[in-house]
Amino acid sequence: MAIRTLSFISLILRPYVSQPISTDGWQFLLGYANRQRNFDGEIMAFGAMSGSVIEGLIEDLTSFGYIGPDRGDQSDMFATDFLTGAVNLPSWLELVDVKFFDETQHPVQAWKKKQSNVYQLLNFEKSDELPMKGYECDWQPYIGKIE
Repeated sequence: MAIRTLSFISLILRPYVSQPISTDGWQFLLGYANRQRNFDGEIMAFGAMSGSVIEGLIEDLTSFGYIGPDRGDQSDMFATDFLTGAVNLPSWLELVDVKFFDETQHPVQAWKKKQSNVYQLLNFEKSDELPMKGYECDWQPYIGKIE
């Protein structure tokens, strides 16, 4: 799956990592995960209108054992806002352009774990739609419309 970019400050986390994560951390993530909005099985999106909320999330996640966003490719998370966008992405994360087959829908961008076989597009802000790659939309690597 892929997660549409958020229209506010966001934090993208890869929850499955090699280092140990505390039980409190797993409980926190399980309580927050929503397979219709913010967790595609490979990455998880957190959003906030305030940078201080995202900073608090980063502190919590690092206390659970995750590596903060300031460690480049070793980072387990990536923080973004309107100004920074997708600058200095860790090597495990990519931003893809999503095009809809219904030409009345505007293209969007989405976060996706690299080298992933993702097919649904989650929308953090509107969980009632789950477009499927190849049927309602497409992104690189393009597969075209499946009839």
